[in-house]
This record gives sequence, structure tokens and C-alpha cells, in this order.
Amino acid sequence: MSSFDARIESEIGRLRRVVIHTPGREIESMSPRTASQVLYHDIIPLSVVSGEHAVLKRFLSLVARVDEVTDLLAEALADPGQRELLVNAVCGEDPAARRIAELLEERPERLVTMLVNGLAARRETLSDLLYGPEHDLPPLANLYFMRDSSFVVRDRVVVGAMAHRVRSGEAMLLRSIFGSSIVANAGILYDGCEEAGRRADVRIEGGDVLVVRRDLLVVGVSERTSAAAIDELSRRLVESTGEPLSVIVVLLPHDRSTIHLDMVFTLLDPETALVYEPHVTGPRRLEVYRMRLAPGATTRFEKCDGLIAALAAEGEHLRTIACGGRDPVVREREQWLSAANVFAFAPGKIVGYDCNVATMQAFSEAGYAVHPAEDFVEGRRSADSYERLFVGIPGVNLARGGGGPRCMTLPVVRDPV
Repeated sequence: MSSFDARIESEIGRLRRVVIHTPGREIESMSPRTASQVLYHDIIPLSVVSGEHAVLKRFLSLVARVDEVTDLLAEALADPGQRELLVNAVCGEDPAARRIAELLEERPERLVTMLVNGLAARRETLSDLLYGPEHDLPPLANLYFMRDSSFVVRDRVVVGAMAHRVRSGEAMLLRSIFGSSIVANAGILYDGCEEAGRRADVRIEGGDVLVVRRDLLVVGVSERTSAAAIDELSRRLVESTGEPLSVIVVLLPHDRSTIHLDMVFTLLDPETALVYEPHVTGPRRLEVYRMRLAPGATTRFEKCDGLIAALAAEGEHLRTIACGGRDPVVREREQWLSAANVFAFAPGKIVGYDCNVATMQAFSEAGYAVHPAEDFVEGRRSADSYERLFVGIPGVNLARGGGGPRCMTLPVVRDPV
């Protein structure tokens, strides 16, 4: 597999390459008793979830190159140095530390499987038997939400500083990929694995970071992303590029429905955004600040009258589409099912869940053609035939994991807008 140059300068540029993870046995490791430990509210059936995810993958394969994260990782781990670094990082503490030698002996493909699916605990003592954990190495049940553990800004990679320790292994896997020869760009700008180990106040996940332009980000301060991490990321971007940067900061409530910014706001094209109105355009819209940074200068701050006004001040004048429509009960239900969490594969061309009927109706009223993914997968339609398009994928069970198509996709190459 040849190396590639990762580059993302917007949320909406035509997609050329994207990384995903097809859910596997790792999500069946949880039970109703243990689901909350891996951040789920319920168990989800693999047979159904894998079928829903397969539709997303087949559609994306029509419009871009799609890489499985496990394939990229196996290639990266063919390098003995990368293999040793990753295994030692993942197994840094007991009980996983006693499995290091075993893991290092495995072939890369088998090692990847073990890292993702986890290792059942060895019962070597009575204490292990009675009180030990179920796994020496925990399964990565959240791995299919690819956006959280890393993201690309310009030609630089940010590795997530995960808010919950149960997800730290995901970031370590992505660090191995982006730190290997597979990716031939400017490298890792911010290593969240390292930063989180040094500072307790640092956490950042990709669901809270939206790239509007080369010089403009929108970020959420949430239960998953801290102000300290945003300060550090912004500073490093300015220092590494030598260019000014604006960062619009949205203060999100600490609630299951707003774990990330992309649960209430996503960009669709240069002039349109999908929003959860109560938080973005309503009378009680969320508190927003604008940061302006420049090389060698003191950061300037400005309080704004909401996110849409802050973007307008940066020259981005957006019309909005209301996720869930206008009925307050319907929009709350659909936002919970990740209706606002859509993924643009080109300007004005969107993938979202087909279970959110009111949201699809809002797209239709806004002038978008609305069609099921099966129409494209089976060759009855072509995405190139439409200027504005909403592609519906099945996702009721995927949404039960806590995210939507934007969460499940890690774009690594897009065309400039």
C-alpha cells in the first residue's frame, strides 16, 4: 500500500480518502452489566450493526478511497520498531504488562486483532479468579467512532487526548498509523497520548473540532474537550504554519446528547449548516467566544451572540437547516439519534441516518434530493447527478452507540473548496 499525504482544509471539500472501522467482535464483549464501563447505554447486536455499517462503507467506496483502520495498522506494525512502541504503550500497566512478550511474537495481522478485540484475563492466582478484571487488555468497543481518536488539520495530524481512559487505546493505535511511513506529510502536530500523560487538564477529541477554512476552526469545550487543549492546539497551529488563525469556541453542556460539538452542528456546503436549533439559533443558544491568534502576538478574545453570528464575523454567512424540524419533541428525539451528526462527502452532498425522518424532510424542503444509499450502491443512481443530495443510510443501532456518520468517518484527504 503506497503512502499518502493527509490534508484537510475544510469539512466539505470533495472526499478523496477516508478511514473507517467495521464493527466486529469487540462490541460483543460488553454485557448489560458492563456496557456503561465502555460508555454505552445499552448493548447492540453485531449482526445488525455490521449490516448497517456495511451500507455506509459500500456507499463511501463509490465516492472515495476507503481504508479500514485495521489494514493500515497491520501495515504500520510490519515495522518492528512501531510494533514494540505500540505494544509497550498499550500494555504499560498491569495486568496487560504481563502479556507484552506474547503480543510481540504475533504476526502484525493477528496482533491487530488482539489489540482491537482485547485479551481475556489469565487466572493465574486465586485473587485473579475472585477479584480480577475480565480482560488483561480491554476490547476497543468504541473504535468504529473513528473521528474521536484523531483528526487532520491542513497537513498535520492531531492524536486525541481521550477523556475516558477506556478509549486511550484507540488513540495509541492511530498514533502508530500516523507516525509510520504510511503517512508522508507534516506529521503529528499534537500527540494527545503524550499530553494527557503529562497534564490532567488536557483532553481533546475530533468530534469537537470542525475545520471551516485553513485559517478558521470551530471547536467545542465539552466533557470530552478542554479549554487547555484548545489553547495548546491553537498555539501549535500558529507556530507551525506562521499564519494567523481564528478559533470559534462553543461552550457545550455536559450531557449525553452533547458529548461533542458535531452532535449539534455540522457544515453541509459553503453556505449551509445543519443545526440543533435550541443550542445554535434559539433564544437560549450556547455561549460562544472568538479567539484570534497571530504569530508573536497576544491572543484576542471576543464574546459573540451565538455560533452563527461568530461565523458571520469571520465572513462565513450561513443559512441553517433544523435537525428534527420544528416540533420540539421530534427534534429532541432525532438529535438524540445523531440527526445533526452528518458527513459531507462533497459540498452539498451529505450522508445521514434514514431513521431521522423529520430531518430528511427538512433537507427536502431546503432543496436537497433525498435518496436511500441502496439506490447508489445498487447502481440505480449516481451521486454525480445531483448538486444537493442527502443519502440516507440505516443507523438505528449504530446510533445507539452514541454517534452518527461524521463520528464514524476519519477523512484524511479532501480537495480544496
